[in-house]
Amino acid sequence: MPLILIADDNRQICGWLRAVLEAEGYRVIEAGDGREAMAAIEREGPDLMILDMYLPVQDGLETILMLQQMQSPVKILAISGQPLPGYDILKIAKAFGAHGVLEKPFSQELLLQEILALLSPAQQRSA
Repeated sequence: MPLILIADDNRQICGWLRAVLEAEGYRVIEAGDGREAMAAIEREGPDLMILDMYLPVQDGLETILMLQQMQSPVKILAISGQPLPGYDILKIAKAFGAHGVLEKPFSQELLLQEILALLSPAQQRSA
């Protein structure tokens, strides 16, 4: 089963995501900020990362840019729930290289649909 990295500093969100993903059979690891996420990617080689855009130490956009520079194969699902007027961080994340985006709060069904789409063999070939 694919390995999914959750990069979010909110423990409640991490707990909910872990419970949902493990119930579907995914293996899950966690990171509390962008630097921890980069270390986990290098160490564990996850298939997909669920990346919160607002993280301490190193934010989501910095993390996406670093992954682009590394030409990392990890799929990125950017998430955010703090829209600012005139500043759509998820649109920016997509432009910077995120493969998918979800605005918080999102449903379990929508999350799983997005993950399945990102991990599908067709998506792997088109990457």
